Amino acid sequence: MAMRDEDLDWLCYTTLSRGPGSATVSELAAATGLAEDAVVASAARLERALLARREGDRVQLLAIQDSLLLCQVRYGKDVPFFVENGVIRVRRPDDS
Repeated sequence: MAMRDEDLDWLCYTTLSRGPGSATVSELAAATGLAEDAVVASAARLERALLARREGDRVQLLAIQDSLLLCQVRYGKDVPFFVENGVIRVRRPDDS
């Protein structure tokens, strides 16, 4: 029986949160018993949900402060800054 994406993501997230908070794809696959391609897909979903970030082959959970800040930047209409490639930049009036 195949697991739903949400269940795969929860398994990856909780496995990382109970450990050091980061792992390579192969380490996370071994720890969860999932295939590496399933871990890569889950890491991408966790990143889109602002819960984790990927650096090369490593998946790292975001601290709650980082997650909240990125969420505010992404969805806040009146935030005077934005994050571009990990750099905080001031939003100019002509930036959309």
